[in-house]
Amino acid sequence: MSSKSITKSVIWQLGGKFALQGIAFFTTPIFTRLLTPADYGYTALYMSWSSILGLILGLQTCGSFQNALLKYNKSEQNRYYSSIMTISLLSFVCCLAVAFLFNKFLSIVLSIRNDLVVLVICQSFASYVITFYVEKYNSLKQVEKSTLLSILQTVLCIVFSLLFVFIAKDNKAIAKIYGNAMPILAIGSGLIIFIYIKGKCFWNWTYNKFCLTLTLPLILHGIGHLVFAQSDRIMLQKIVGEKILGIYSVTYTLCSVLTIIYGALNSAWLPFYYDLKKENKNEEIRFHSKQYIKFFTLISIGFILLSYDVFKIMAPSSYNEGLKIIPFFVASHFFNFLYLFPVNFEFFHEKTKLIPIGTLCAAGINILANYLLIPILGIIGAALGTLIAHVLLFLFHHVMACFFVKKEYEYRNTIFMLPWTIILLIICACLYFFDLPIVIRWGVAILLGIYMIFNIFRNRSFF
Repeated sequence: MSSKSITKSVIWQLGGKFALQGIAFFTTPIFTRLLTPADYGYTALYMSWSSILGLILGLQTCGSFQNALLKYNKSEQNRYYSSIMTISLLSFVCCLAVAFLFNKFLSIVLSIRNDLVVLVICQSFASYVITFYVEKYNSLKQVEKSTLLSILQTVLCIVFSLLFVFIAKDNKAIAKIYGNAMPILAIGSGLIIFIYIKGKCFWNWTYNKFCLTLTLPLILHGIGHLVFAQSDRIMLQKIVGEKILGIYSVTYTLCSVLTIIYGALNSAWLPFYYDLKKENKNEEIRFHSKQYIKFFTLISIGFILLSYDVFKIMAPSSYNEGLKIIPFFVASHFFNFLYLFPVNFEFFHEKTKLIPIGTLCAAGINILANYLLIPILGIIGAALGTLIAHVLLFLFHHVMACFFVKKEYEYRNTIFMLPWTIILLIICACLYFFDLPIVIRWGVAILLGIYMIFNIFRNRSFF
């Protein structure tokens, strides 16, 4: 994969993600003023369950795409996609039956209304179908299509959510949930029909066995990640109430810009990394990795410098308690970025059985930390617990890659990661303990931005 192709892929990925985040940024202030913190917290709780169920329902079949491209020729790909979609479809039907049979019980467990139990199952599966297509396009390096599909979904969800909220005279949280669900259900239904029309294969044992061998461990990994990501919200709601959950969720939404950025970068990096690994060019991998880590560290520093002022635009003063947890989220996202390096290595060597072990352990640590820290520190306890778990998750996978995957690990010597990690943590600590003047924060951020743009043009690559 050439530098030109990588740059094009990164530009599309980042451009699309920034467009999505820009839409979210400009509409969040509207929703935070239309919804009370408690209403916002209720919608966040619903979306947390939707995310968790999406991983379970889909069985993570799309996690096999990159390896399937290596195993099956181009003429078989559409048949492969439609066959493995049947696995996800059967899982959805089973879960939907459970939702109807145990509706009242699940309503109590999930802390949502009875009618929302069936809706969240259907929405979760439809969301997975959309994700299936996005990952398909990414694996085929058709980033333009994946970006446009994601933007279409986001725009329609926001338009319908606003429409439903404006129409609703009361219970605006429920209105937002239904408004968000309608476009997802429509797009997901259309795409699943298109998958079968194009693939013309409902079931193939060979394809499905290959898929499940790779992806069954990823289900536990995905569930662990979502428990990791959502347990703090669910426990905040149970321990301190929906108002604090709403504040926490708005702050998390702002900081998720970093998740979007490193997700887009990793989508562009992964095919490039796979090509270099196949040719055993470990020195070249290390060289580009240094540039990659430096680039994301500077982005993270620039983000935290600007985030306090952006937060005040996104939400009214009633949400200001969220300002003090921004450094914890930035540091957490940085360690999650570092964790992708050993995980990509494990994926390449098809050692996916190792991946859910670390994720589930980290999720358990996060739950324990939340249980101990939230009653004492409240919203800060939830953010601190998330940071601790992310650090341990990275360390676990680094050790696994170094000592348990019987292949040469190009990142065994992490000395080039350490300086940037220390710099980032020092800046997070300074912004937590000290209120730096706006002139200093914005001045440094602008200088960093100029430096990064200069580097990109000089190297003609993001990596």
